[in-house]
Amino acid sequence: MAGGSGRGDLPTGRVDVACWEPASPLDLSASIARHSRHGPNLLDVVSDGFMYRTTTTGSPYRIRQLDDGAIEVGAEHDLATAVAESQYRLGETLPVEPLREVADRVPAVSDQILRMPGYRPPANPSVLEVLVASICAQQVNLRWAATTLSRVVRRFGAPQEMAGVRVWRFPTAERLAAADPAEIRALQLTSRKSQYIVGVAGAVAAGELDGLADTGNETVIRRLVAIRGVGRWTADWFLARCLARPDAVAAGDLGVRKVISRYVAGVDEVLPEADVRAATESWGDGGNWAVHLLLERWVEEFAQ
Repeated sequence: MAGGSGRGDLPTGRVDVACWEPASPLDLSASIARHSRHGPNLLDVVSDGFMYRTTTTGSPYRIRQLDDGAIEVGAEHDLATAVAESQYRLGETLPVEPLREVADRVPAVSDQILRMPGYRPPANPSVLEVLVASICAQQVNLRWAATTLSRVVRRFGAPQEMAGVRVWRFPTAERLAAADPAEIRALQLTSRKSQYIVGVAGAVAAGELDGLADTGNETVIRRLVAIRGVGRWTADWFLARCLARPDAVAAGDLGVRKVISRYVAGVDEVLPEADVRAATESWGDGGNWAVHLLLERWVEEFAQ
């Protein structure tokens, strides 16, 4: 990380600034476009060329990309945490060489890298946020999932302000664990999802999910699916997007099944989960990144 307030024009005073250089090409705009794709997002707010966010401890910060490609981070408190979390969220922990190896063997991946050379898959270090977002997305379209998640954030989270921009902190585990499921049900989530959210929050608050980052994929899956409302689909996305495991592929996800069927297998029917796992098994540590690139290609072709 290279620090120095001289590289940007953030206001002086309470906002401290640091910059970091991406290890491989990074296109910030392409990488964060998904945050607003399905409607307003209270947690990732884009304004005047910056994206505002809070750290997992609730402190607001903002990022932007400079002309030389560096990422500038501004924060009023705990700049070091903001820098570390911005790097994590923008895929700095994912190895690029395994992706290149997949691209050498899979033309669709190679083509999408050419289309989006600086795209990075999303990552989010908040265990609770990733799990609650996944619960909101179960068996509904992504726009409705984003709508219900925003309602949960507005009802149980806390607004923060930085440079006149409001960004919300995700609800704490303790706050959601103490909620009456009926309060969540009133936000137009199902009774079952409302119970799942309270239960997951209780597990996080009790420390039942501590240390997941230090365990292997199968152990993570086993611990997660033991919680009511968390199945293999949610666990796979957790590996990919919370723990940023480079080899994680949510093979049971309908969107993933569609892109592997169309762009890799070249078939019209949607392959079953087992066939998708078989098709991507050899991708190793390039799997997470490669699948996200193919999902972006699907958006280009069909979501307009």
